[in-house]
Amino acid sequence: MSSSPHISFVLHNVARLLRTRFGQRWRVSGLSRAQSKVPAWLPYLALLVRRLLDNMRGNGRRTRDEAFAGPSPETRQPRLQTPSLIKSNLLAARTQPAGDREKVHG
Repeated sequence: MSSSPHISFVLHNVARLLRTRFGQRWRVSGLSRAQSKVPAWLPYLALLVRRLLDNMRGNGRRTRDEAFAGPSPETRQPRLQTPSLIKSNLLAARTQPAGDREKVHG
């Protein structure tokens, strides 16, 4: 057996030393090693979130299309008036104490 170290051990040690030196440089800026990894993840996460939002928007559009299948665009708007009125009433009621108009059931 050879007395020279196996290449995998050398590569492992080099990678460890690079991480250590990188961490030393980041600590000078006041960040930990974990915190220094965040900027590298941000572009990846931004792309992932963008794709996720695009997918969600597409799903929302398809769901609305399914929900409103049949009625013409002209008849869709009046159908939204009642839920919109209910929403407005609930938003206005939010500013009032809940017990004002309620009976206590027991």
